[in-house]
Amino acid sequence: MTPNDRLNAEPPGARESPELLDPPALAERDERPPLRAIALLPSAATLGNLICGFIAVFLCLLEIRAAYSPAFPAQPRVLPHLQAYVPSYIAYAAYLIIAAMIFDALDGRLARIARRTTEFGAQLDSIADVVSFGVAPTAMYLTILLHRFAPADADPTVSAALWRIGLIGGLVYLSCAAIRLARYNAENIRDESAARKFSGLPTPGAAAGFTALLLLHEQWVNVGGAFSGSDGAAILRWAIAPVAFGLGMLMVSRLDYVHVFNVYVRREHPPTHLVALVVIAVATWYSPEITLTLGAFAYIVSGMVLNLRRRRNLARGGLPASAHVNHHN
Repeated sequence: MTPNDRLNAEPPGARESPELLDPPALAERDERPPLRAIALLPSAATLGNLICGFIAVFLCLLEIRAAYSPAFPAQPRVLPHLQAYVPSYIAYAAYLIIAAMIFDALDGRLARIARRTTEFGAQLDSIADVVSFGVAPTAMYLTILLHRFAPADADPTVSAALWRIGLIGGLVYLSCAAIRLARYNAENIRDESAARKFSGLPTPGAAAGFTALLLLHEQWVNVGGAFSGSDGAAILRWAIAPVAFGLGMLMVSRLDYVHVFNVYVRREHPPTHLVALVVIAVATWYSPEITLTLGAFAYIVSGMVLNLRRRRNLARGGLPASAHVNHHN
């Protein structure tokens, strides 16, 4: 036995169950050293994520105030050439959720660059995610329904049935987002730099789909969008509730979803892919709500398609579909 082996060897009684240890010994074993330092840049990016989510929730309050107070501005104050993109406080909140996604993508990259991937960062990231990708989209949807269910000086355009269905769908989505993040923390390894997939739809991906529909709704309300001759915004208000429920179920599922950054962004690409990037950028500038909706739901559906294809391949190979075990989150 080397000196290192002696240092790493378990002391006598270390494998005893907690019930056999007296309280002082158990407290001493569970005691952890106090946190004395954190990685500044990754934590700042995570707090940027959290602040974006909080401001999105605050904008929901401003939307309610604008609906019930004629003296309050009905549209947020933005630069003149951006007014068409931000027709309401909810649309403003939707863009803040997108900004939160950017911060969420940055914090992990910054932590790995600084080589400071810590348990503290993982916990702080989950707290920020549950606000920005769980609470905020749910609050935005319920705000859309609320001031149409009980308008100040007009007949309601949202029925009691839709309000109840929307409330249930939103609360299921929020609960599943919290469960998904807690499960990720419990199962995830500290360094995910080599991870190529997630188990279950990631909360930013679910929030992207949810937020895209909310942004599309606000644009259709502003420009009078129609769908098969009907009010497109009214149809969306009904459709978002079951979509939110489905997104929640996908988050807590065990379907594999590709880790976009590790699989696609970090690897090298041929120069021709720059053309596709330019096309996406132009499409986003021309119609951000349509581009975001198509991109988000392409990713959401991709997980179901890839898992169905994998199950078929396993069945053809003589292996049961349940033989596939996923170790990533």
